[in-house]
Amino acid sequence: MLAFFITISVAGCTTKIYSDERFAIDPNFLSLFNSLIQKDSIQFTNSNGVNKTFLITNIDSIISNEKGWFINEAPYKLLRVRFREIGKDTLHLERENEIFVNKNPATNTNSLCIKFNNFYYSKDSMLPRINYDTLSIANKKFTDYYLFETSLGLKNSGDVQVLYVSASKGFLGLKTMSGEVWVITR
Repeated sequence: MLAFFITISVAGCTTKIYSDERFAIDPNFLSLFNSLIQKDSIQFTNSNGVNKTFLITNIDSIISNEKGWFINEAPYKLLRVRFREIGKDTLHLERENEIFVNKNPATNTNSLCIKFNNFYYSKDSMLPRINYDTLSIANKKFTDYYLFETSLGLKNSGDVQVLYVSASKGFLGLKTMSGEVWVITR
């Protein structure tokens, strides 16, 4: 038992501290994240003129890069934004609306996670390819966009199945499980 505690103590003391450069998030991940926090609220409109408004409730920047005695947290850098839908007709959420990018300095891995109105997307090391064709949503046209799609955990017709996002403009639109399309209005 004593050997176990000594091993944990030694392992804790050998945790590596990384330089600031190792925490630099890939510019493509960073520009995508920054595009989503340009405004304090995001509003989508469907073809019937109904609006959905989301308010940014929290933006975090966390770096863990400390040496401890026993059990150490793995080093990482996290940029996170949380949203809350406002209004009378809000959707019951299975998970909190949040988007984050993460950097693991030990493996030099960037990660992106999107949780948005029961939409869930998580990927390490690479973003989906950029689409250069013209996307038309409710008579608005967009180019140079990412298409994020999921079927994980979708239960309700209003759950988001597809997100259209631009690295320069942020959210462009979304499509729900029922096929309803919403376009960004502000």
